Amino acid sequence: MSKETVYAPGHSVHFIQARKALEESGQWQLVSVIEIGEGVVTLQLSGDIAICKCSDTTRLRELFDTGRVPVNQNGRVAILAPHNVLIIPCADEDRIFPRQAPINALVNYVEDGAALWSPTTDGAWHLFSVAVDLQPLLKS
Repeated sequence: MSKETVYAPGHSVHFIQARKALEESGQWQLVSVIEIGEGVVTLQLSGDIAICKCSDTTRLRELFDTGRVPVNQNGRVAILAPHNVLIIPCADEDRIFPRQAPINALVNYVEDGAALWSPTTDGAWHLFSVAVDLQPLLKS
């Protein structure tokens, strides 16, 4: 079995993909994570429900279990960015994620060749690659 990191949508975030996603904040869509399954994440965006493939759901679940991800009336706050990147804001322990957290697109920490997160004031932007299921989205 190959030990190479896979950068296809839904697998790992490449550092260039991460930088571009963070730089293109004008194209971000606020979404809510409403369910995390095995290898899939269900998102609510603009009244629609999208099922996204994501190979890193264990890390996503662990991040939410910290209790440091902001929550709104629809669920856990997330950002769907260009280049198949799901961004999860997460505060440091005993902090609140700042409303106007600076975006540090040039600094990405890498593990096994994949960009995992980018630091910001009092927290970090955590990065996940997602692939939206191309079947029609369901109206909520």
